[in-house]
Amino acid sequence: MRRLGEHLAAAVPLTAGQSSPALVWDERYGWRTATSRRHPIGKETGTAPDGEGIRYLGSGTRPEPDELLEQYADGRKGSKRPKA
Repeated sequence: MRRLGEHLAAAVPLTAGQSSPALVWDERYGWRTATSRRHPIGKETGTAPDGEGIRYLGSGTRPEPDELLEQYADGRKGSKRPKA
């Protein structure tokens, strides 16, 4: 768990062999995949993280658990940018 300015973010490391090393929840952007197991939250830049390997999951900052798990399991789902 880490404070990013006025906001909170937390990372959930996943077991080896998953499509992503960790999932991150950020109160501004909701759930997303991470590209690094060692530093899953990343640095505060003032903008939503993006790039290869990052997918935003769910329909907002607090999606239903089933929706989150379905989108994580299906690599075609999710978005490159967080929902507004």
